[in-house]
Amino acid sequence: SVYVYSMWTYGLTTASGVVSSSCFDWDHSQVLPVLSAAAVTLGVTTSTLGEWVERSGPRKAGAIGSIFWSAALVSTAAGVHFHSLPLVYLGYGMFGGIGWGLMYLSPVTTCMKFFPDKRGLATGISLSAFGAGAAFAPMLIDAALNFFFVAPDFIGPLQGNVVDVVAGIDSNVSGSISDNKQFPLDGFVELITLDDGSQVVSETSPLGNAGQRVVVATQSDLARTNIDTGPGVYAINSGDNGTAPAMASLGIFYGALGLLGSRFMRVPHPDWSPNINTTITSSANEVEVGKEKKDALSAADVVQTNVGLSASYVTRNTMQFPLLWFSVFGNATGGLALLSSSKLMITDIWGGILPNIVTPSFASGYVSALGIGMAAGRFGWSALSDKLGRQNTYTLFGLGIPIVGLAPTLCQNAAAAAASAVDDSSTVPLLASFYGGSVLAITFYGGIFSVLPAYIADLFGQKHAGAIHGKLLTAWAASAVAGPMGLSYLRAESVSRATSDLIDSVEDRDAFQRAFDCSVDDVASIEKLINAKTISISRLMEVVPEGTPDPTPFLYDSTCHIAAGLMGVSALANLSIQPIDLSKASAIK
Repeated sequence: SVYVYSMWTYGLTTASGVVSSSCFDWDHSQVLPVLSAAAVTLGVTTSTLGEWVERSGPRKAGAIGSIFWSAALVSTAAGVHFHSLPLVYLGYGMFGGIGWGLMYLSPVTTCMKFFPDKRGLATGISLSAFGAGAAFAPMLIDAALNFFFVAPDFIGPLQGNVVDVVAGIDSNVSGSISDNKQFPLDGFVELITLDDGSQVVSETSPLGNAGQRVVVATQSDLARTNIDTGPGVYAINSGDNGTAPAMASLGIFYGALGLLGSRFMRVPHPDWSPNINTTITSSANEVEVGKEKKDALSAADVVQTNVGLSASYVTRNTMQFPLLWFSVFGNATGGLALLSSSKLMITDIWGGILPNIVTPSFASGYVSALGIGMAAGRFGWSALSDKLGRQNTYTLFGLGIPIVGLAPTLCQNAAAAAASAVDDSSTVPLLASFYGGSVLAITFYGGIFSVLPAYIADLFGQKHAGAIHGKLLTAWAASAVAGPMGLSYLRAESVSRATSDLIDSVEDRDAFQRAFDCSVDDVASIEKLINAKTISISRLMEVVPEGTPDPTPFLYDSTCHIAAGLMGVSALANLSIQPIDLSKASAIK
């Protein structure tokens, strides 16, 4: 479930407001780096405990990892419940990273020892489970969130007399009114804007309790939820989006499942080999089995199975290690950016273009599809690498460059088509292309890590492959920082620019004044309103001139372009890797 973090991000940013982010809620720039923190901890764990995992065995490492992962989700749930961001980082960021690292290394090194002659297939089998988990987890998370969900109190539609308590200015505020509902004149909510930019129910409001903290939800906000009450004013902290209890429940379930699974892992006997009861001769390339003679493993296979360069030598004295490190880093950054915010991204880009298709359940299905693609990539690419070769397989991953780099163009064409089309027939194929391209690209991400252990063994030998693998996973940790945090920063910058552009495009100053109780020229007050999440792109779209393009689908353009560039650098690094002569590995100290 670690790869479906995007299933939690919306809940983390709407814990108080439920239908929309309130002034008390965290924003995406605060919660997306949680996955990065877990990845850093993963890198530290695999780098420092890789040799310990090999000594202790998969059962012990898997059991301890399961306990840490369970504790991660439970403590994160406590952080959400008590609205403690440090506790969220401690739970998911630290405990989760430790559990993730231990549960990652255990099956990989174990399977490779059972299948030394088919390392790609072995790692594909073990790591495809991570992708399979990402395919099934969204269904479990959705079910848990829906089970624990409590709708917030709907106070009423927004309309009436709003008083600026700072400047003392009276203005009529027009709000979001459901098209299919009629309300009497006194059936609207009146709000006052506090000096921190947040809003509360006014004393003269015919609906709601005076001083009650509220959040205003637009139709586009409600499209991300299953609430059909209608756009308008909702009471803060009156409902529960189910994130905290769902996380705690699944944490206990995952912990029990991990403990059970770890009991079935074991390593082969040190003298065991795939060719049972065979004797490899050094004088001839043949092996005797009873009275029959069969082709033996090649000398290179024997050397790589029993000999290898030490991790310290590889990291300090070879160029292959940093080149492989950059190959992993560049390829993984884009994949992790997508995985960290896939549900948010599909909703932001396509929710407004095809609102009747891209529903919350569709977005969850998209996350599951990415998980299926990752599982298929982990198994398929690793098995295929046994025939194509590891370097050639990594070269094929370069096909993700045009997929990622051209995604913004695809989205721009879709938005233009949706604006001019009378139905969805011309836009749906573009959504299908985005969907299919994303799944294909994520298979490359899955293949990066399932092929990596075998790539390491081919380059540096099998003997210390586990320890070297741990060192190379720091590249994944670095990409997990650059991916989610980079996306978070670039998206925030895009939101800021889009918000500023929309404010500049406002022609009806009175409408802006009525909506936000603030002059369009009052920069200081606007900044407070933005920080309090009172001003958002969705609310601004209600006051800008009709026909103004919604900038939400284009919030990820810069992220895609930078990710494509990093993938290009990684492709060049992979092509620069040269093989090492391992026949003299025993002489290297």
